[in-house]
Amino acid sequence: MPNASFLFLSQEDVVAAGGLDMGPTIEAVEESLRLLATGDAILPPKSSIRWSDAIDSEEREGRIMAMPAYVGGSFRVAGFKWIPSVPDNPSRGLPRGIGLIGLTDRDTGLPLAVMDGTVVSAMRTGAVTGVAARLLAATGSSVATILGAGVQAKTQLMALEVSLALTEVRIWDVDPDRARAFCEREARQDFSLVPVDDPRDACGDAAVVVAATLAREPYVLPGWLAPGSTFVSISSLDPTVELIASADVLVCDSWEHETEFPSRAFARALAAGVVDRDRVAELGELLVGSRPGRKGPLDRVFVSPVGLAVEDVAAAYRVYGRAAELGLGVRLDLWRSPVWT
Repeated sequence: MPNASFLFLSQEDVVAAGGLDMGPTIEAVEESLRLLATGDAILPPKSSIRWSDAIDSEEREGRIMAMPAYVGGSFRVAGFKWIPSVPDNPSRGLPRGIGLIGLTDRDTGLPLAVMDGTVVSAMRTGAVTGVAARLLAATGSSVATILGAGVQAKTQLMALEVSLALTEVRIWDVDPDRARAFCEREARQDFSLVPVDDPRDACGDAAVVVAATLAREPYVLPGWLAPGSTFVSISSLDPTVELIASADVLVCDSWEHETEFPSRAFARALAAGVVDRDRVAELGELLVGSRPGRKGPLDRVFVSPVGLAVEDVAAAYRVYGRAAELGLGVRLDLWRSPVWT
């Protein structure tokens, strides 16, 4: 009879298994997007519990999301992420996003692992930006800006560091002290981290701008961004519809998933009638070469990755495999003998 045990991995186990290694996370996420584009992955719709219908309810009140997926290729594994997001949690000494990930054997349906998903989720969110920067940033991009100085800013910085030859990263936050503290805490030897008090100044001539805030209304305007820039909207409400409409190249990770959430950039632009599906490429389409990306060095590129369960499952499976090799975690029995067969 097949073994009905599974591996439980705490957050400490996930970290020990390389959960904070951005380079391999980018590779896993990139492969998951490629598999999605070629039809070797299954991505059902997300289920979301929202506490109100207001467009900024997630930023104000949070939400709980359930995200299932199957990823083929060398992964050949199904899984899910359950992730509440609670904006007030940092004031309680808790992470805003608290994730739980489960992995399931494709053939038997038996669980392979249950693990902390907080680290995996934050890392894969950074990794998607890393994929986008590799594909779409103009050649020689060395100056970047991150809008927001929270946890997501940390993994965005890690991904930009892996994907670009950085000389300077500007950090803006609605709380200037938090931006300065972030720069001090995350200081690097190879490039400078510079706190900036004004978001427009922070964008300026930056080659890559990443928005990772809890903004409750759009504020980034087309004139803020330089020709040739790449804007990655990790959070939802930062870019104005005018900014989106003015871009030369528009990219998401999944059009269907991006446009089902009213606050997301392309959902707002679609509702305003300034974009349609034909104008927006998906990252996976760029990876397999079925759609073009940047056409010239002066193109303004806009990217809005909503975050996909295929990315979580692929990133988590990488961690699970390494944890199993290292003997990490606790093995638990689902049953000793099943009640029914």
